[in-house]
Amino acid sequence: MKLERSYTSNHEIDADGTVRFACSRDCGEWPWLALGPHHPVALQAQNFWASVGAANALGSMSEGQWSALTWTEWQCGAPRVGDAARGTYRREVSGDSDNFVIALFDEADREIVTMRGRGVVFRNRNFEQWREEAKRKAAASAPAKAPPAPSEMASRAALGLGQGEHPLIAPSTDNGGENGEDFIGIVTPENAMPPNNRVLSGSGDHVNTVHMVEAARQALCLATGDPRPAIGGGEMTLKRYVELGTPFTLSLSHGEAGETRFTLDQLGRECAAMVLRQTP
Repeated sequence: MKLERSYTSNHEIDADGTVRFACSRDCGEWPWLALGPHHPVALQAQNFWASVGAANALGSMSEGQWSALTWTEWQCGAPRVGDAARGTYRREVSGDSDNFVIALFDEADREIVTMRGRGVVFRNRNFEQWREEAKRKAAASAPAKAPPAPSEMASRAALGLGQGEHPLIAPSTDNGGENGEDFIGIVTPENAMPPNNRVLSGSGDHVNTVHMVEAARQALCLATGDPRPAIGGGEMTLKRYVELGTPFTLSLSHGEAGETRFTLDQLGRECAAMVLRQTP
């Protein structure tokens, strides 16, 4: 996967295959850096850019190949750290799992986060044609299977949003049962893509991980009444593409020790399962 720009640079490959790299700290080029080093959106953006940069350095992605993330989890380090200055990428094989592991460190060499993930690699052959057909079918079935688009989104103040950021969800429909809540969300180029949104971006083909984790973070804000919850880790399992411009349901349930679980359903199908873990 070749990209026109790169968040990482100065890649060096150790004898064991570990890739060491430097991270950009240019907020103008990477506006999500302004969210802070532990913000879930910043971490998912770094997950993407660091893994692609390392794969290109290793030569493990051929021309015409693309990758899709299917699972990731992360655990934040020290609570007061700076922006990432450097990082490492390595492969981790355990049983049948072949994961990548990314660790990021600030200028003082404090660990910011350790992220694991895995995905699938596929060739671009007929991918655009297949996706266009999938999007067409989604648009056709949305009126019958998707919830109505929210008439009013949650307030920016309740979600802790800054200038140039936008709500992705509506207030709770309060029908999630005894231990949970349901929220209706929608991701569009107008609320979640540049230049309209200063910190979110994506492929433009579908809802990306940064959008899903931000929708979950926003739901957590409303459920807890805290516009800036401290999130120290999480996990995402991605099962199906989530389509842009089509409403989805985000169901929330609280677990133990600050753990909140989310299920994202769109067009009658479960597309993703997420966990956010708050720090004490």
